[in-house]
Amino acid sequence: MKKLLQQICTSLGDGEDLVLVTIASQSGSTPRLAGAKMIVLRDGRTSGTIGGGLVEATAMREAKECFASGRSLRRAFDLSNGDAAGTDMICGGQMELFLEYIEANAVNRDVFGALLAAMRSGRRATLVCPLNGAAAGGERFVVDHRGMASRGDIAEPLLMAIRQALAPTSATGLVEHQGQAYLLSCFTVTGTVYLLGAGHVAACTAETAARVGFRVVVMDDRDEFANRERFPLADEVRVLPSFAGCFNGFDIDGDAYLVIVTRGHMHDMEVLDQALRTGAGYIGMIGSRRKRNTIYAKLMDQGVSEARLAQVRCPIGTAIEADTPEEIAVSIVGELIYQRATGKKAWHLA
Repeated sequence: MKKLLQQICTSLGDGEDLVLVTIASQSGSTPRLAGAKMIVLRDGRTSGTIGGGLVEATAMREAKECFASGRSLRRAFDLSNGDAAGTDMICGGQMELFLEYIEANAVNRDVFGALLAAMRSGRRATLVCPLNGAAAGGERFVVDHRGMASRGDIAEPLLMAIRQALAPTSATGLVEHQGQAYLLSCFTVTGTVYLLGAGHVAACTAETAARVGFRVVVMDDRDEFANRERFPLADEVRVLPSFAGCFNGFDIDGDAYLVIVTRGHMHDMEVLDQALRTGAGYIGMIGSRRKRNTIYAKLMDQGVSEARLAQVRCPIGTAIEADTPEEIAVSIVGELIYQRATGKKAWHLA
């Protein structure tokens, strides 16, 4: 989603109008879920996808109408009957698209710039746009993670209705207020991966995690490893004086994924001891079962409970017989994706 927002900001900054296509709602089996987005430019170029096939082709065609009229529109699809006839998209579900015409003006540059800034900081923000014959212009606004609107003229009853409609994990929502429907599009980086260690596995894991939408923070006590050249896609790279107090200054909550891949057993144990005192939603540590058992025994001797250690995923990653750093990164990030998608705790993973 961050890449798509960056493209929107670039296009608006270059003076290019665009159409933002969002799956506003869906039920049953559909190519993509509610919240999926793509952008269409005047010359037909696209970025992102809403599932391909008939739906995407129709969206691209109808985007031309948005450009011609300077207005947004809604389009419903039934992928079990007529809309799917003659195609290979017999999905069996229904979906509604919102094609949002976005003019390259100062107001919209500010709105989408605020969304991108929120994503870069790891903060949730919600784009609010009226659906009923919405024009481009100043009706679009942003609600930040505190529930505050980016414009001071938003009526409090409308703002209250928007706050109530924003579920913690919802990508999109619809709210009705005084005869007007509003599409709520949540933009957020779902989870921050903290990589403790900056070796070969960490480098591959950082790139893979960033490409699937995680915010990535890398920490190590060696500046020859923890640097921008090795981690160009990381949101933050921090060189530590030591691993002691490595989480100081970070807000480690349920959306934090702690991946322990340091260069040695003692560093792993030091970081794990600190990780277990945080509120992280996921803690994983690289290494063999023998290494795990040795570290766990030492930590239990220091008073760490067996139940707390059972929350750690070690050996980290899905069981795909990974061997190379690149394969191990796929294994680790696959597990993170599963946790992010299901909300399951690490100790429930198969």
